[in-house]
Amino acid sequence: MARQDACTLLDDDHDEAIRLFEQYKAAHDARHQQTLASRISQALTVHMQIEEEIFYPAFLRATGDQSLLKDALREHQDARELIAKIEADRQNARLVLELEDAMLHHVNDERDKMFPKARATPGLDLMELADLLEARKTELMAAA
Repeated sequence: MARQDACTLLDDDHDEAIRLFEQYKAAHDARHQQTLASRISQALTVHMQIEEEIFYPAFLRATGDQSLLKDALREHQDARELIAKIEADRQNARLVLELEDAMLHHVNDERDKMFPKARATPGLDLMELADLLEARKTELMAAA
């Protein structure tokens, strides 16, 4: 059972991705960078999936804000395209840094716009959503 709300749980994922990108930039060994690129790809893929399966539909039902959701989904699509390129060429640091930039923009959008709106919306049970997100993330990570 989650001890934090859905927004905090998702933001913890954001912080973990940021840490992985920092480790990637600090790594001087190509093999270690490739391993980190894979970890980044996996973490972001799982994160986007739980947002799209659980958080975004609940957010849309509760807020009716299609504009924020449309932007978030477009950003996810952009990230997926970069992840596919990285998986095909794990030695391409430029792609990893491009993914980092895209992810940071997305994180800021969620932190500044979506999460505050979610927290201010009556009827959106963020604690229950956190439990669902956490369970699904555990399931997806075990399958990876």
